[in-house]
Amino acid sequence: MNLRREPSGRQPSRGAAPRNYLAPGEHRRLFWRVMPLAAALVLLLSWVENRWFPRVMPRPAPQADTKLEALRGPMPEGDAVLIERDEEPFEPSVPAAELSAPAPALAQVRDATFFRDEEIDAWLQTFITLESSGRDALRRGRPRDVSFSELFGQPRTFRGRLVRMRGKLHRLERLRAPANDYGIDDYWQGWLEPAGGPPSPVVLHCLQLPQGMPEGMDISEDVEVTGYFLKNYAYVARDTIRVAPLIMVLEPAWKPLPAAVPEGGLHGAVSLGTVAAATAATALAAVVIGGVLSRRRAARRGAAAPADLDAALAGVDICTVEESLRRVAASLPDAPPRGEGP
Repeated sequence: MNLRREPSGRQPSRGAAPRNYLAPGEHRRLFWRVMPLAAALVLLLSWVENRWFPRVMPRPAPQADTKLEALRGPMPEGDAVLIERDEEPFEPSVPAAELSAPAPALAQVRDATFFRDEEIDAWLQTFITLESSGRDALRRGRPRDVSFSELFGQPRTFRGRLVRMRGKLHRLERLRAPANDYGIDDYWQGWLEPAGGPPSPVVLHCLQLPQGMPEGMDISEDVEVTGYFLKNYAYVARDTIRVAPLIMVLEPAWKPLPAAVPEGGLHGAVSLGTVAAATAATALAAVVIGGVLSRRRAARRGAAAPADLDAALAGVDICTVEESLRRVAASLPDAPPRGEGP
């Protein structure tokens, strides 16, 4: 008799059950085989990216020199007298119908100065234009998105033009308006930190405020303003006299933050990391609990179901067909003896 021997290290495949990849045990085995390698690969790729492909951080906006003396030169000393040169004629860069005030009134405006009496007419006419236009018309009027550098560096180009800017409002106070016959008794002066920098303020003169908007000298509100640029306005800073662009606005666009969102809620890096850690912990706990439950179910199924055919027939009384018929006949009442007729 020839006996076939299996090569060393191999087991006969006869009767081996096929692998069930849907079983919970297979899921766990594949998870722990794949996940460590995947995590190591992610860490390796992150290191490679940071080492050879560093992120290019945007350059901060250059700080503008807003000191008055940088624009107009040093102030005269002693008995010296400063004679200003005549301004060049004002030539609007847009049609007269798109200006905030008549061109002759805008021609009286001077940059890098405090408010002069000659400029009050253009200031009032701009407020009247804003009030008569309304918020919707101003938004539909094709305002130009501008930066601090554009207004500060090209005041004559943008004088009287409709512009738009976004930023963070840090101060807001009500001031008394100059005496006039237009019913403008007061206005709001705000200090806007423009989005995208530099950290130099833009002065806002607002005719009204949205309902519920905070006011005061210590606020921080994200706003969008659409209005008319008037001039580069000189103001007294803590260190010296500086200059800032002045935009006249009907009403800043402002939306309050939802009350349900706590300060620094889900917007900070720490909170996002906490959420990610909690998610990973939940997934790991689900895998562990699922494995424990699946093992318990498998143990219960193993205890209830026999392992083979012999175990299944262990308590069964096996008899022949003749013996079965004899037992059935004996169980019938008044059964005649076998082989006897009536």
